[in-house]
Amino acid sequence: MKFLTIDTALNKSYLGLFSDGKKIIKEIESDEINYHSAYLIKVLKDLLIENNVKINEIEFIGVNVGVGSFTGIRVGLAVVKVISDRLNIKTVSYTTSEVLSRAMNNKNVMLDARRGSVFYSKDGVNTELIPYNEAFKILENGEVFISDRQLYNNEKFENYKSKLIKYEDENLNIADVEIEIAKEKIENNLIFDPVQLKPNYIQTAPVFIKK
Repeated sequence: MKFLTIDTALNKSYLGLFSDGKKIIKEIESDEINYHSAYLIKVLKDLLIENNVKINEIEFIGVNVGVGSFTGIRVGLAVVKVISDRLNIKTVSYTTSEVLSRAMNNKNVMLDARRGSVFYSKDGVNTELIPYNEAFKILENGEVFISDRQLYNNEKFENYKSKLIKYEDENLNIADVEIEIAKEKIENNLIFDPVQLKPNYIQTAPVFIKK
C-alpha cells in the first residue's frame, strides 16, 4: 500500500509517505520570503522522486482539514483535491485536534479560535467552539491541555499558562502521527471522494460562535 499525508494547517507543513510498510516524512518551515505552504508542491515532488514512487502509484491521500491557518488549509486542500480528482485517488481526512491529541499521548486540546472563543476537544475526538468564560471553568478543573502560541500568549489566559502546553515548542512527530491516523482510517474504510473534503478554518463566522 502506498499513500501520502499532507498537513499545511499548522506551524509547518508536514508531509508523509507510506510506501510498502516504510514511513518517510518531510517538514517545511516558513522563511523570510514565503509561508511554508508555498513550497508544498516542490517538496512533495522531491519526496516522491527521492523514494522512487510515481504519483500514479499513490492509492490514497490523507489531509488535515483544520482547524488552523486559513491560507495553509486552502493550499493543502486545493492540492489534494486536484491530485485526487485528476488521478482518481480516494482521500481520508483528520483534524488538528486528532493529530495533536495523539501526538501528546491523548491529551485534551484547546486552541485559539479568535473572537473570544476557543476550540475545545476532549481527547481529540469531538471539537466544539466555546467562549472564553467556559474555557476558564474547564481549565480551573486542573486538567492540562495541548494548545497553541496564540492562546498561550493571550493575556486573558495569563492565569492559566500552567495548564497549557504549546505544541510548537514540543518537537512533535506530527507527520508520523498523521501517517498512523491515515493508515487506521484507510484500513477501516473511512475514505471518500475529494469533493467531500471540507475545511475547518480557525476564523469562524460569528453566527456559529456559542454565546
